[in-house]
Amino acid sequence: MTRGDGMKVQQSNTMSRLAVALLMAMAVIFGGLATASAQDVKIGYVDMQEALNSIEEGKRVKARLEREFAQRQERLDAKQNEVMQMRQELEQQAMMLSEDARRERVTTLQTRMQELQELYLQLQSELAQQEAEATKSIFDRMRGIIATMAREQGYTLILERTESSVLYAADGMNLTTELVRRYNAARN
Repeated sequence: MTRGDGMKVQQSNTMSRLAVALLMAMAVIFGGLATASAQDVKIGYVDMQEALNSIEEGKRVKARLEREFAQRQERLDAKQNEVMQMRQELEQQAMMLSEDARRERVTTLQTRMQELQELYLQLQSELAQQEAEATKSIFDRMRGIIATMAREQGYTLILERTESSVLYAADGMNLTTELVRRYNAARN
């Protein structure tokens, strides 16, 4: 190791020690501030998906989307039945067909199967986009109501509950029912 390398290692160690000391000082300072103000913190949570499924407007949107899904599913099922029929016919007639005729039917079947897959992906994408568009305005209004609830009731923080985000919360922290009540009242 050269003298220059030794100086670089020494400077790196010094910088590391300074960074650790700085982090420790910040932890002590901010930890003390957090402890001092922890008594003023009020936290709640809302399950937005549950709220969406509970509000009247959300139920109407869900019913409309389910009708559209059923229509698209019928279209997809018809295409799938067509492909299955072609496959069965090919399997039944394969021994009687010439090599060229069999190859042509296999190619046609593969094309239809590809079209079926593309249709499925297209319909899935369209439904996801429609759901996002339909629920965006609802979620925007919910966020406004949540902000009002936070100001009125002195909440410092309101979290969104999902399967993995809020693992435990004490009774009384769930504001979903109040959100649904206020949303329905505002829409009527």
